[in-house]
Amino acid sequence: MTGESWTQWQGQVINGSIPLGRVVGSSDHSGVFATRFAAPGSPELAVKLVPADRALTGSLLPRWKRAGGIHHPHLIRLLQWGGCRLGGMPFLYVVMEYAEQTLAQVLQHRALDEDEARKVLQPTLDALAFLHGQQLVHSRLTPSNILVVGDELKLASDTICRIGDAPIRHGSATPGEPPQAPGGSTSAAGDVWALGACLYEALTRRPPVGPGETAATVVLPAEFPPAYRDIVSRCLSPSPESRPSAAELASRVHGSTAAPSSQPALPGAAASVSPPAVPDTERAPAAPAGVAGAAAERRQPASSESRFRHPRAIAAAALGVVVILALGWTAMRAVQPHRASGPPPSVARPPAPAPGTTSPVTPADQAVHPAVAPLSPGGHGLPPPPTALRQVTPEVPPSALRTIRGHVKVWVRVIVDRDGSVFAATADRAGPSIYFERLAIEAAKQWTFAPADAESERLVQIRFDFSREGATARAVAVR
Repeated sequence: MTGESWTQWQGQVINGSIPLGRVVGSSDHSGVFATRFAAPGSPELAVKLVPADRALTGSLLPRWKRAGGIHHPHLIRLLQWGGCRLGGMPFLYVVMEYAEQTLAQVLQHRALDEDEARKVLQPTLDALAFLHGQQLVHSRLTPSNILVVGDELKLASDTICRIGDAPIRHGSATPGEPPQAPGGSTSAAGDVWALGACLYEALTRRPPVGPGETAATVVLPAEFPPAYRDIVSRCLSPSPESRPSAAELASRVHGSTAAPSSQPALPGAAASVSPPAVPDTERAPAAPAGVAGAAAERRQPASSESRFRHPRAIAAAALGVVVILALGWTAMRAVQPHRASGPPPSVARPPAPAPGTTSPVTPADQAVHPAVAPLSPGGHGLPPPPTALRQVTPEVPPSALRTIRGHVKVWVRVIVDRDGSVFAATADRAGPSIYFERLAIEAAKQWTFAPADAESERLVQIRFDFSREGATARAVAVR
């Protein structure tokens, strides 16, 4: 999609409760809209839409779930994610904190001065050091992903993943990607290279690597600010082993340790105060977020540059927004949108729809269909399904059972977490009845399986059979 085409979805409602307001940012592969839940006092939020396909959904879903559990004062909170259909096309969406501005918007008009650059650098390093300490990486640090939320500088969270995960890229490589990234894996050293690229661009208004150039060796111009020459050149070292760690840089910037004489401290670092540490009880066990938060890199111009001149706010808003499987309205109702644990008290949540409260077939149900391609029949060559510890069959009202002639079969695909819980569920084949499909998905989400030793999630297909006598179900492994 082109950046301009996202405006056609303004005024639509996804998931029955998330209105798409004005477009606040867009690119050819994502659009960001302002939104607000209907509950009184609900704050303004942002929702990001990304065109969905099966490969992208399978890669991003685990990352977004982990990222939704991260709590840090300088990381955007992911609040809710899921799948939807607009104009017959499947999309992924993620609801997050609303950011007023991005560093990229400021750089369209001017470079940062040295003091402003330091105030961007401090919270960015705090967030990176926090992630790296949990074996996580940001994976796509760019000026578009350095945001201002209220008076706080925060990084987009939808690109967070585990160290070693393959990067997810839309289109060609960006100037912020480290030399070893294409075809490789993510690393903490790669984040540090991207940090150096952001700082270079913040001070010069141009990326360190231009079109047709290679990132293997970056030469700083003679007029580059002397106070930042050493730190940027070290971050942009072609050798990952030669780059400093985020924790080392954070200590240096905050002045908690004396900088070596060959590495001049950044301006004002000794007077800086590090933000309070996040208690261990608030930290997610692992974290990843998907679709590049740079999806909204072409944001609409800011109305004012004053925020980055203000001593309390020096950065930007770019919305990383992402989500779960590409489903239709039915699948979306079935895959009840996932929500981050422990959201801020001020964020109101839309009420979850009660299953089975609508008539067997409604006009809204008829208008949409699952977006995930069906599995091929049979299970030849597949491993045995994981042991189901809890199996739930739908409770179908007698009046609905009496409408069945023969059998109604529904196939539901679920993602099973390492602990055995169902992470998400969606219809795997378009059945003859949207109503029974919805009941099947609601039941599938309540299944639990035996825990697994593997780190990755498992895919399981649950096959439901409805007849006038009731419903039965069985599980079949698909991966």
